[in-house]
Amino acid sequence: MTERDTMPEPLRRAVRHMTMEALHSLQEVMAHTQPDSWDWRRMPLYRVTDAIDTLALLAAAQAAYLAETGTSSETIESYLQLDQQVPRGVHTKQGREYLDALLGRSSEDSPMRMVANLIALRKERNDPTAPDDCGDTEAVLYALQYARSEDPAAFDRLPPAVAKRARRIAAILAEEPAPVPV
Repeated sequence: MTERDTMPEPLRRAVRHMTMEALHSLQEVMAHTQPDSWDWRRMPLYRVTDAIDTLALLAAAQAAYLAETGTSSETIESYLQLDQQVPRGVHTKQGREYLDALLGRSSEDSPMRMVANLIALRKERNDPTAPDDCGDTEAVLYALQYARSEDPAAFDRLPPAVAKRARRIAAILAEEPAPVPV
């Protein structure tokens, strides 16, 4: 492979760093969905928008690199899915429809009601990708954050099953790697 076929090292480092930064912000969103979170009104919105800003900057940097190295603007726009993306805001029709569907206030044939029904169905079927049952993903995110923490109560706010998995993963992550025989 030539350098042009692979991601340049500075861009690769930035992608990895910014992705981890966005994941950290999203992990904080998950933390504020716990039943004892008193700051659930503002912190999830702060952290979601932090993640959005980070990922938007990442996309813009990669798009700028592609433009600089000769990729056509039509191709870049296609990669960015500009024809499919819809700006989101406080008072969007889509946001209101989704909230109404989640709260059972929309008609049965509403597209957002169908999404809400699908989420509820996945929860009923114990689908691990259902929103309230993201235990493995949540456990890994918490384990990554607290693997080297000195705080023994770091996992106490999590649901017990998630906390148990997160503690096990964190213990493995905290182990010093064994030297590799040469």
